[in-house]
Amino acid sequence: MRETDQILSLWAECEQAGESAVLATVVRTRGSSYRLPGARLLITAQGRRAGSISGGCLEDELIKKAFWLTEGSRRTIRRYDTHPDDDGSPAYGLGCNGIIDILLERVTPGDAKVLTLLNSVRKTRQPAVIAHVLQPQNLAGRRIYVRKDGQSADEIDDDLATQLEAAAITALDELASCHVSFPHDGASVEAFVEVLPPPLRLLVFGAGDDAIPVTELARYLGWSVFVSDGRAHYARPERFPEANAVRTARPAESEAQADAHIDQWTAAVLMSHSYSQDLEALRVLAGASLCYLGILGPRKRTAQLLIDAGLDVSGLAASLHSPMGLDIGADGPQQVALSVITEIQASLNGRLGGSLKERPGSIHSRAEDDAPVFTVHSIVCA
Repeated sequence: MRETDQILSLWAECEQAGESAVLATVVRTRGSSYRLPGARLLITAQGRRAGSISGGCLEDELIKKAFWLTEGSRRTIRRYDTHPDDDGSPAYGLGCNGIIDILLERVTPGDAKVLTLLNSVRKTRQPAVIAHVLQPQNLAGRRIYVRKDGQSADEIDDDLATQLEAAAITALDELASCHVSFPHDGASVEAFVEVLPPPLRLLVFGAGDDAIPVTELARYLGWSVFVSDGRAHYARPERFPEANAVRTARPAESEAQADAHIDQWTAAVLMSHSYSQDLEALRVLAGASLCYLGILGPRKRTAQLLIDAGLDVSGLAASLHSPMGLDIGADGPQQVALSVITEIQASLNGRLGGSLKERPGSIHSRAEDDAPVFTVHSIVCA
């Protein structure tokens, strides 16, 4: 999410200056790749960039060619094969042994629908979906955009738009991006259906010294962070310069604030070191649809909190983490913060946080690894 903020910030500068840019989006991968579909890179005419689509080598390639490839406002899908060359040297310096399809498009002030939609999702916290057509060649690069309040399309006939919209709505309901294929007008349509979720919001209940690195790490990842504590000498904005907001408030008062409204992209951590405040916060959060609820402290303390709050742990099992954090042998505020933030990140992706060397199969979970690879190397469309 930090990358999205950086891309939107750079694009705002381009818009203000009346300049165009090239937006690169990974739309499909096969085999090993550094980034997954949905990763983006924005390149300006001066060679400035934000975001990433690889470990760095493809970025250099695109800085040289992106404006030439999109001359005349074209969209083009470029394929990069990172398997070793015949002489054994790694292609593009990567040696990832994978194939990456990248959609390149020229964006101009007033005509940057993807970036406009990304900004809207960030501000409204309402998810959206983009269905990118990859095949057939004459339609490649065209899209439909779906939100809960409607959809729009890029020069796609009604029948195809209807089929893409159905796939997009399913993806939106399941909050899962996917690749789809279906017959249309005598051809096979391939599309990348991309879900754009809002950025994670982290509610930190407690403004002690150990909450400071939690806030800093969360903001580094691009999360929105709201800190609250009933003790005025702790809850001071100058102690948490990275936080979106810092409030002197009891948990119930803090949660009631509009900009800290809880949704399914909200995580919360209880770390006030005050039993009464943690108890109040637990009662407030018990019925919320949090993606993560962490409680600092030993199991016995949490067990007593649940008893005193009159709560059944089974009702919180999906989101409750106590003691919160991954088992990395953390000691001290900074290491504990790393442990907590990484556990939240793992939970967002349905992972347990183990060592990658122990993970069977691919590092990334991708059903499309078993899908057929397109044979086309470059697709250009108006």
